[in-house]
Amino acid sequence: MILESRSKESKALNPYSDRLTGIEFRPAREHERLLYSVAESRGFSGHFLPQKGELEYRKIDDPMHRTVCAFEGDDIVGTTLWEPYELTVPGGKSDFFGVTGVTVAPTHTRRGILREMIRRLLVEGGDAGYPIAGLWASESNIYGRFGFGISGETVFAKIDVRDGRFRATPKVKGEIRFADVATMEKVAPVVWNRTAEKTIGMMLRTKADWDWIYDRRRIPSYGRRRAFCVVYREGTEPLGYAAYRIEHKMEAMHSHNSVHVIELVAATNDAEVALWRFLLNIDLAGEVIHHHPKKSNLLWLLADPRKLSFEPYDSLWVRILDPIKALTGRTYSAAGQVVIQLADEFCPWTQGNYELRVDSHGRATCEETEQNPDITLPVASLGAIYMGAHYLADLQRAGRVYEHRPGAVATIDTMFPTRGVHSFLSEF
Repeated sequence: MILESRSKESKALNPYSDRLTGIEFRPAREHERLLYSVAESRGFSGHFLPQKGELEYRKIDDPMHRTVCAFEGDDIVGTTLWEPYELTVPGGKSDFFGVTGVTVAPTHTRRGILREMIRRLLVEGGDAGYPIAGLWASESNIYGRFGFGISGETVFAKIDVRDGRFRATPKVKGEIRFADVATMEKVAPVVWNRTAEKTIGMMLRTKADWDWIYDRRRIPSYGRRRAFCVVYREGTEPLGYAAYRIEHKMEAMHSHNSVHVIELVAATNDAEVALWRFLLNIDLAGEVIHHHPKKSNLLWLLADPRKLSFEPYDSLWVRILDPIKALTGRTYSAAGQVVIQLADEFCPWTQGNYELRVDSHGRATCEETEQNPDITLPVASLGAIYMGAHYLADLQRAGRVYEHRPGAVATIDTMFPTRGVHSFLSEF
């Protein structure tokens, strides 16, 4: 059996295997949902205090059969969960195995529990036919060892709104109006999906996602303050929206409130310009704070770009599970041909030499080959360049690539990178 062999091949030696005695790895069962939720929250240094109906909601959104947990007796000492998504990739969209809820109890660290849970999880994703897996890492020093590569970045941005004028004020056709929850439930999915058509690195949210967002996670409160929502329309057509909350600050009767942008989604440039202009002109505000795509029009709109300060950080980490499906599941920016030797100790079924051919229309074919490789890539390096946001030459300078044929890195760097906006903002 292919699936059985994949599982056996991936069972690499665990240096902590002698410490796993007494640990059982399996999905949590439905009657263990509360136990699972408590363990997951504790792993992130919190207490699980469910709101009314939350466990019932989670039963729909997070089936327990998608978990891989570590048990010691009746206690859950490690948690993982995967979510099925579609992710926008260059030229289209891909099935995406989203890894989340990864925790190990502080009492059980350094025993190999995390490694074994991730191994089992990735085998499950590979068996299910997912070409790529991914996650947003709470700690950035963990997941490279499991073959995940940083495929995108975002920034934590602050805009000083005092004299935060635009260099020029572009004319826009539409208008911005406040919206209630019922309106957002109808409008936000339309705008999101339209924006995703031209934006790489966006999840296609399900109805359950939207129900959760506008039921209690984003709208009712952030801290103790309710969020505001506005929608940009041209005529009756919604083309953008923003959700934000305001943190009140006052000194000596002078207000300098912080506007925390929860989400700004714009399907057109006019919508983005109008929404940013609105947010920067909110009365009594001193700053606007936003988790922001690394490449944005905002920097170029501001008359004084130093009014925008930002701190970049890693966002989406991609892990290749099926090289052929992954490499043929996106389009490319230039024609080319290269033989890639993929190195992968953690999931050895992906290892091999792959001939990638891209035609003049950016469409790819890929197959295993016995040809000598032009380049050797650790699987994490392939994940890093997969979404088209990074150059392989940068990884080469860091020693994360081995070039057998001179010019192979340059060839890949004409094929993989993509123009346009990359979002890479967390969705699960």
